[in-house]
Formats: sequence, C-alpha cells, structure tokens
Amino acid sequence: MTWAAWLLGLVQPLIVQALIALGVGVLTVGGIDLAVNTALGWLTSSVGGLSSDMANMLAMGGIFQGMGYIGGGISARVAMAGVAGAKKFFIK
Repeated sequence: MTWAAWLLGLVQPLIVQALIALGVGVLTVGGIDLAVNTALGWLTSSVGGLSSDMANMLAMGGIFQGMGYIGGGISARVAMAGVAGAKKFFIK
C-alpha cells in the first residue's frame, strides 16, 4: 500500500460526506427560496386587485416591507438550519 492510496482511503469518506451535505443544503435552500418567492409573488399579485387608495394605505402602513422581512426571515432560518445540520454532520 502506497502513501497515496492510504491518504485517499482516509480522505475519501470525508469528501463523500461533504458532497452529500452540500447537495442537500443546496436543494433545501433552493426549494425554500422558490417557495418564498412564489408566495410573495402571489401576495403582490393579489394586492394588484385592490383600489389605488387601499394599496397606498397598505404601503404607508409598511405591509410590503413586512412581507419582505417575513420572507427574508424564513429564508435565513432555513439557511442557518442547513449550516447547523452540516456542522453536526462533520463535527461529532
């Protein structure tokens, strides 16, 4: 057994685990991002049916900013959960 084969035998499981964690994280964050953007799009399009006076009142009340904050909070929480899961995956 050569040194290269021995080192490859040590590093290969770590590389496989890293690639699996990266793939799961990318799929999770991508899916949540798509879901949040779709929900915000639905909310924005449903507001389009309101009268201009009502839409102006909602805008003055900060409803649109609030929707953005909620969407960003959901996305950030999912991303942080993914990072914490990946950390647990490598640090046992």
